[in-house]
Amino acid sequence: MNFIGEKCVCCGKIFADGDDVVVCPECGSPHHRECYKKENRCANIALHGTGEKWKRAVVEEKTETEEKKECPVCKFPNNPVDAEKCIVCGAGLESNESHENGIPENEDIHLNHSVGFNPDEDMGGATLREVSMFVGTNTFYYIPVFKRMKDIGSKISFNFSCFIFPSFYFANRKMWLWAIIYTFISVLLNLPASVMIMAESGVFTENMLNFIYENQGFIESLESICGWGSWFIRLLLCLFANWIYFRFAMKNLKRIKMHNRNESVNLNIVTAVGGVKPMNIIIITLITLSLSLISMVGITMFLNIMSVA
Repeated sequence: MNFIGEKCVCCGKIFADGDDVVVCPECGSPHHRECYKKENRCANIALHGTGEKWKRAVVEEKTETEEKKECPVCKFPNNPVDAEKCIVCGAGLESNESHENGIPENEDIHLNHSVGFNPDEDMGGATLREVSMFVGTNTFYYIPVFKRMKDIGSKISFNFSCFIFPSFYFANRKMWLWAIIYTFISVLLNLPASVMIMAESGVFTENMLNFIYENQGFIESLESICGWGSWFIRLLLCLFANWIYFRFAMKNLKRIKMHNRNESVNLNIVTAVGGVKPMNIIIITLITLSLSLISMVGITMFLNIMSVA
């Protein structure tokens, strides 16, 4: 324990760095070892038996990590410990909760300093702050896009994630209706290609294969059309996904407000309805596999009927 700056209770001299200090096991009073040996007892013996302990006159210095307070927004280690705002970005350091609606006040700092928007701006039934909390992650991308859509009425923007994995994107953002719709359409558009793959793998009977080969030109043309159709749908969703998500966010925020009969929204409710949920990607994958399996069974039954007709 560091006693630098404290006084020896025996001689009254201030302890310096390197002094050999002895602490009384009864009351905790510090002594120079020589002073303790000279007296052969604690100089604060009056405290013994009373339950009182020796008290410091100098507050012990805190370590560097204890002194610094990390900013929740920019992660800058601020000093001293009683700082109320980050010296870099201005975010509040004392609390991450706002006053009335449970929304972190640092979200306002993010919107003001990092994006440059007014957190209280009405986006059409909900504030920009509330929309930002609904989005949860990747607000640096979504908030400017939503703001532009609201200001100029634009509906088109580019969402690369939706272009690559539309069903994963919609499911992860909890837009289940769109996730199911795209999955169903995708499975249907893949049917011609699936028929040809299954024919090459030899899972069909001879009569079914004969029927496929007799109509191979039509099936291959249909496969090409469905392939281009799949890419066209991906492109459409890619261009309109952000607008769909913006409308989804606004619809849910309005519903939350109407349900609570309050102009503000509760953070816990917003994060439960909005944000992302990666587990949904696994669920939509299982749904896709199930629909694919059902479609394969349906194709087999259809080809079996047509081959014997």
